[in-house]
Amino acid sequence: MKRIFTYLLIALSLPASLWAQGGSTRRSEIYFKNGEKEFNGQRYTYAIPFFKTALKHPGKNDSLATIHIAEAYWYVRKYDSALIYYREYEKKFRQHFSSSQRIAELLATLGEYRDATAVYKQLQKDVPVHNPILLAARAKGFSDPSRFQKDSLDFTVRLLNLNTQQQDFSPQYYQGGMVFVSNRYSKRSSEKEFGWDGLPFASIYWVKDTADLYTTDSVAGKSSWKSKIGVKANDDYTAQTSNDNDIIVVSGMRTNYNGTIQQLDKFSNELNTKYNYGPLCFNKAGDKVYFTRNNLSPTAGRYNLEICVASFEKGKWTSSKVMPFVQKEYDYYHPALSADETRLYFCSNAPGGLGGSDIYYVSLLSDYDMTIPVNLDNKINTAGNELFPTIQGDTLYFSSDGHAGLGGLDIYKTYSVRGMWKAPVNLGYPVNSRFDDFGIIYNANKTKGFFSSNRLGTDDIYVFENNPFRVKLEGTVLSRATMRRLDLAKVVIVSQDPEEPMRDSVVTDQTGNYTFPVKPGRAYTLYYTRDGYIPDSLKVTDSGKEPTLALQPMLLTPVEEPKPAAPAAEPDRDGDGVPDSKDKCPDVKGPVSNAGCPDIQARINELAKMVFFKTASDELTPAALKPLNEVAQYLKEYPNLTLYIEGHTDSRAPADYNLDLSKRRARSVLNFFVNRGFDKKRFTSAGFGLTRPIADNSTDEGRAKNRRVEIKATFH
Repeated sequence: MKRIFTYLLIALSLPASLWAQGGSTRRSEIYFKNGEKEFNGQRYTYAIPFFKTALKHPGKNDSLATIHIAEAYWYVRKYDSALIYYREYEKKFRQHFSSSQRIAELLATLGEYRDATAVYKQLQKDVPVHNPILLAARAKGFSDPSRFQKDSLDFTVRLLNLNTQQQDFSPQYYQGGMVFVSNRYSKRSSEKEFGWDGLPFASIYWVKDTADLYTTDSVAGKSSWKSKIGVKANDDYTAQTSNDNDIIVVSGMRTNYNGTIQQLDKFSNELNTKYNYGPLCFNKAGDKVYFTRNNLSPTAGRYNLEICVASFEKGKWTSSKVMPFVQKEYDYYHPALSADETRLYFCSNAPGGLGGSDIYYVSLLSDYDMTIPVNLDNKINTAGNELFPTIQGDTLYFSSDGHAGLGGLDIYKTYSVRGMWKAPVNLGYPVNSRFDDFGIIYNANKTKGFFSSNRLGTDDIYVFENNPFRVKLEGTVLSRATMRRLDLAKVVIVSQDPEEPMRDSVVTDQTGNYTFPVKPGRAYTLYYTRDGYIPDSLKVTDSGKEPTLALQPMLLTPVEEPKPAAPAAEPDRDGDGVPDSKDKCPDVKGPVSNAGCPDIQARINELAKMVFFKTASDELTPAALKPLNEVAQYLKEYPNLTLYIEGHTDSRAPADYNLDLSKRRARSVLNFFVNRGFDKKRFTSAGFGLTRPIADNSTDEGRAKNRRVEIKATFH
């Protein structure tokens, strides 16, 4: 706040003649320029009063002042005010994609899902080619937010009592305790403020034993869904404990406060100095930390974020250094270490991404690898913001405002299969809300953990327990002819939710009974078969939310002649005549001769003929990249596709030389695919030199045909 008063003093001390020269227009320009300076420096709290004052004196900068004050309110999370100014901007000046999208997101955050959906659908009509995937995803999520409540009974969420009225976020397990980031007040005197929100710089705090953590109220799975959550941080005057909130009474300027302050331990004196610190992660041994901080040297007026690494040596965190992939012109933040500690995931707004903030990773296996960030594919990254990645085993958790969700940042999970990421799944309510939810961590068995959310107005840390709730489907199978209970009847259950495929089967017991544990609120189809009876099925449109759901008895009709019923036709999802049990590509049509997979070998043969190398070398020519990239598309489309790569030469040069050259050329093709992120296990290569000619080596034409690469595709 001191900076604002300084600007005011400067403005008031200007000569009266200067004010008189331009009247209200001149005053507007001065306030606007000061607001722009603060806004461009990301000091949004300081920029707002300048813009508001400038708008009291209409001038040529009103359009920019209006949109920037809306943006400033957005960044400091004053959502009601932000919505007012975005709407005023579109009413007075013009509609714009970014302002309309902000309005849609704000409406969702304020619970106005129908209006938010309408704005996104209008954007789909007005600008269909502008971020169409993001528009469709957000419209889909807001049009039916109840879809994210289906598993709300799986979670119990409670607010940690260590939260303050400032920002507390990004927990991480460490040495049996928990560290987190907070810009809480830590001393009685004025502190250096972060202009973004006018609060102190963020530091890292440490609760040394998670057993010392306790909670206030719980956030219900159902009752709070249609109403505002009523839990608040408990700032009271009871006896202090190591887990109490700071008790702060704010008056006048933000840094002038009084009251008692409970001093929670900071994580490290070395990592809580002159920087603004952010999310961090540790290796398993606990002697290496990767962390986010602001750099001290501005670039184009901005103090960008950077990721650093430090080691724990002789009781101190030392040898801090900036990671080699960091470019000072852009932001790098939110590090997350893979389970095997060979990759460091992080976020960045550097050019080359899909938009906003994307998630990248670097290999930690060598110094060179650490300089080459790899952007995750578009199943994860969107034109929106992907932030706060964390790793639990083989599962990647992250937050995004570009996928279908409840509003703001939602938490998603995904995992990789053969180098390909699966479609992310929204964790749903109550972990996610219509506000920003982020930075989730799980314990070792995934039954409990922590996450951050600003659903109560500021960033707070919540604890959750994950105890999956299942409805017990109960049923009985009887003979229609005799009403006798039938044992040994096979019952197959199939989920009707395309986003959550599920298939299971049981056999009825001696009393004809069967049970299935299923997720609540889902639709299922049950298929019944038994020797000597006509197969039948039953649809369950809603499994409900009660612990048990009793189904109507299934009456199977006996066949006319008592003989074993023909076995039920095996499923064939793609309808290509190859049953799923034998179909190596059950979701894509293909001939029987190719085990139900598309016959792509002919095209791959054509592409292989276009793969050339530099003379007497294993280096691919530029012309070879296009056909090999087309082969790579097949690898992406079919995760079970493997390639066998052969190298061949003509008869010129000695046989040993040709054999070595052919092997190296085959490996060059293999390495091309591996370097593009495909699992090395999907490829084998071999060289045969001059031993397998396909034409006469006595002619130039024949020798040209013999100098070749062959690629053989196999589905597994």
